[in-house]
Amino acid sequence: MNPKADIIAVSNERPAYPQDKSRWFGKVKKERLKLVFSFYSPDGNEIAMPIASMSAYLKREFPWVDVSLEPVLILRDAEKYSPENYAKTIRELDADVIAFSVMSPHWYPMEPYFEELKKLLPELPIVIGGYQAMLSQDQTIENPNIDFICVGDGEYAIGNIVEHLKGSKEGPVDGMWEKLVDDSVYQTEPHQIGDLASLPFPDYDVFAKDGSFDDVNSSIFGPQGVLVLPVMTGRGCPYRCTYCCNTPILEGWKTKKTFLRKYDPQDMVDELIRLRDLYGVGYFEFWDELFLSNLKFVRAFFALYKEQIKLPFSINSRVEVMNEEFCKTAAEAGCHTIWFGIESGDEEFRARMLGRKMTNEQVINAAANCKKAGINRLTFNIVGTPLETAENMRQTLALNKKIAPEHFFFFPYIPLRGTPLYNIAKEEGLLLSDKKELHYLSAANDQQFTLNMKECPELLTAKDYNEICMEMLAFQEANNRLNYNDEPGGATVEDKSFSLVESTKSAEPSIDKNKIESQEANNNKADDSASSLLEGVKNFFRS
Repeated sequence: MNPKADIIAVSNERPAYPQDKSRWFGKVKKERLKLVFSFYSPDGNEIAMPIASMSAYLKREFPWVDVSLEPVLILRDAEKYSPENYAKTIRELDADVIAFSVMSPHWYPMEPYFEELKKLLPELPIVIGGYQAMLSQDQTIENPNIDFICVGDGEYAIGNIVEHLKGSKEGPVDGMWEKLVDDSVYQTEPHQIGDLASLPFPDYDVFAKDGSFDDVNSSIFGPQGVLVLPVMTGRGCPYRCTYCCNTPILEGWKTKKTFLRKYDPQDMVDELIRLRDLYGVGYFEFWDELFLSNLKFVRAFFALYKEQIKLPFSINSRVEVMNEEFCKTAAEAGCHTIWFGIESGDEEFRARMLGRKMTNEQVINAAANCKKAGINRLTFNIVGTPLETAENMRQTLALNKKIAPEHFFFFPYIPLRGTPLYNIAKEEGLLLSDKKELHYLSAANDQQFTLNMKECPELLTAKDYNEICMEMLAFQEANNRLNYNDEPGGATVEDKSFSLVESTKSAEPSIDKNKIESQEANNNKADDSASSLLEGVKNFFRS
């Protein structure tokens, strides 16, 4: 194992830390410190892998820290998880610090929660991490209720902050920005952990309820009736898609050779065996940004998985690597479904605007290779991107109809700060300043699609956008047939789509309990699953 100094980028070129201006240094006097993790879930998801990793690190290195999880699960109980009642829940926990992992689209809906927490608990430091803090640093730290932001990998940074609160480590909280008593901000460099062997495997106990996953929503598209557990074999993706948060993070990585990180294959398999036997896992979902980022790892891992795990699984991949040999090897190891992005059916637009340079022929061949190997195909497609035309959208639908994936999935483009496509939208004057509820993950229950940017009538009218989305929805309902067994009438995955919610005066989420109850009833009927549109997809975009 390498020492921390070898695997974390820390700048020595910074002003002296004014410790006397810190609100929080040495604030916690009691023997044990209570840290609460949280994330916002508008879609039912109850798993956040970054929190799992930080929790494991804290439990290993700081046994005097009591770690708990209190996510904002608004689909479970809208009243319980209102900002006011959530703040009261945190007060009852008697926490010393609360740390949120926040995705950029969730920032505006979360702001009322931070406000209520500060109003009720002014002596509770609030820490923000995740893509929001990493890519929108100024916006995040400028919120008057935020005290720290984690600007890179969070494991060592979260360890540094608990030591800071206890006063056991002089100086700043490395890996974080801190708001001082005079409202100035002391900045440190983001941590970049290049050796996963230096970290423990993620802690899943933090998500379990009463030691069980019976009442935990943990799956994206997995089967019903068995425990589907998300796992990751590594971190990083070498591609530079213009719409993806991974791109600016890769650009800022100081040592590019450490960006693609994988666990040792046998160590990873040993951990999967432990999880399988401990929790009774029946299906693994690999949430790696790109499962095949290291061919040597994949070959070794598939061989070990096939011999020692013997459970079905799903992975993220790219059509450029989905040749016949890869698909055959994956299927033999137990691969049930491959998720891959098409994004746009117009290959020129896809390459120029989205940074995806594969051809339609590669898409068609990859889909055929999967089908030949007996692997289900799940495609991801983006609609409403900057400068997209109605014809671009129609080509996306046409390409998906041609390959007929077992699950067709489309979602509206969300402008994410720091990404190249966000900058294009900004330069073109397309960003909306008054639309703050930009969830990917809400259901198309009103079957009314609206653009997330200003309309360009010469390219794509709002009317055309809605009509083509409705055509996609109809194709989704008629075509989706992802199955988990070979028996007639076997369990299927519900079709799901996204609605775009116009901003309201209040950022507090509004949930129709009658719709939720109706949704749950419908989801219990396998025959109706192909037309169930009331439930958002679970945690496709990880916190």
